[in-house]
Amino acid sequence: MAKALFFVASLFLYVLSLSSLAAATQRLDLAGSYKPIENIDDPKIQSLGEFAVNEHNKRAKTQLHFQKVISGEMQIVAGTNYNLRLTALEGTSSRTYGTLLFTDLNNKNNLINFFGVSN
Repeated sequence: MAKALFFVASLFLYVLSLSSLAAATQRLDLAGSYKPIENIDDPKIQSLGEFAVNEHNKRAKTQLHFQKVISGEMQIVAGTNYNLRLTALEGTSSRTYGTLLFTDLNNKNNLINFFGVSN
């Protein structure tokens, strides 16, 4: 009887440790992953798009005119990465661009990448 009780208790502890490990693994999978930006019309998101276009214009000596952010996702790290799709006018043509921005913990924005996307 004592052996059976010991076996059941050991089995219970083993199953409990497996479920704890599975829960911890699920939380690790979520940490740092990109998530869709739910409110793309948020003024903060739109201002990040405008910042990206203005910064690209300075670096590339172009004259794009920001229109709006149309989609995006964000990743929380030691700051926030924003992967955005936006539209901007190039002359009279509206074009779609992709951009990657990083906002540090002091809320300073840094343009990482800016590129044209096929329409």
